[in-house]
Amino acid sequence: MRLRTFILLILVLILIAAVALLLLGNSGIGPLAGLLGGNDDTPAENGTTDNGDDDNGAEEPLQPPPTATPGLEDVVVARVNIPVGTMITDELLEVQRWPRDNIALQGGYTFTDTTQLVGRITKVDIARGQSFLSPMLALNPTDIASFGSDLALYVPFGEVAIAFPVDRFNGAALAMRPGDLVDVLMTMRVVDIDPQFGTILPNNVARVINSALLNGQPFLFPEVKDGRLEFVPEINQVAAIYPSTLGLEGQDFTLGLPIPKRVTQLTIQQAEVLYVGTWQDPRILEQEQIAARAAAQPGEDGSVPPTPTPIPSRLEGQPDVVILSMSSQDALALNWAMFRGVDIDLALRSPGDQTAFVTTSVSLPQIIDQGGLAIPDQSNFDLHPSMDNAPYLALPPENPNEPEE
Repeated sequence: MRLRTFILLILVLILIAAVALLLLGNSGIGPLAGLLGGNDDTPAENGTTDNGDDDNGAEEPLQPPPTATPGLEDVVVARVNIPVGTMITDELLEVQRWPRDNIALQGGYTFTDTTQLVGRITKVDIARGQSFLSPMLALNPTDIASFGSDLALYVPFGEVAIAFPVDRFNGAALAMRPGDLVDVLMTMRVVDIDPQFGTILPNNVARVINSALLNGQPFLFPEVKDGRLEFVPEINQVAAIYPSTLGLEGQDFTLGLPIPKRVTQLTIQQAEVLYVGTWQDPRILEQEQIAARAAAQPGEDGSVPPTPTPIPSRLEGQPDVVILSMSSQDALALNWAMFRGVDIDLALRSPGDQTAFVTTSVSLPQIIDQGGLAIPDQSNFDLHPSMDNAPYLALPPENPNEPEE
């Protein structure tokens, strides 16, 4: 029994000694401090050091040196897919922030402001989100002439260009310039037609001899042109009524035929003026200017003649045609009206005015109703043109028995 008790006592002492050594090692002192990661200036395996200055014993990891973040810069990109030959508008552009280390930015080929691109023409297809690079753009229509007509480059997408003859009366006094917006006014002359013949009414009238018709003989009286048969109660018989051949000075209708009814309406709105006058090829004009600059020689005093002015937007002082841009449907209406000889006038709009007008067609009855015009009653006086084309008032004589002078 004594041997067992002695062995147990030795084991207890060994355990107590082991516990004491562990406690001393964790506190940073003793022979086990180095083995158990005690407090010294030697870096630990986790790459940290403990100099004992931290009151709570917290250990700070070693931080790698900070990496430089590249700066950002504005870059203009395509908001949608843009085909070749498109004139760039603000709606096709947007601005994104790109790192300065981008190769395109470093080469100086990109644009930072949308105003630098508006009005330029694309030489290649540009995908959505792709940045605009200077080699993708044409400086003028001559730089992209191989892609079609240079005039076509100025036509907005979804519209067509159509030429319209003008003078100083129907063309806003020829004051239009490229970029202006105009409205198209049309005045049509309407007449009644026979639904079967498709001819202007009234039809010619031929009287029939009933007895000759029953006997199989020629039964038609001489043809009555532009008239009608009408029973006249005052003479108690049928008479042939012929149209009047009296006319008015400056009339635009044929004597003896029905006077057309006229109606005017605003038919096309916001058509853009692409060019005033006959289109001039800018390539020829540019070559002429280059030749003029090359031929310019310095004067004796060393002065150089002035540089020719830029290509003008209008070369003719009295142009007889204007090129308009509009939708295909409006172009059809304008073409039909020109073919049928409809009276057409252009009304010039204020710059930037996008108002969509709602108008009522104008005719003589509408003007009378709108203006409150009272039609004079029938009387025995009227206005007549005099010999010198000045109107005068013809009044009845005071004494009906006396003849007029």
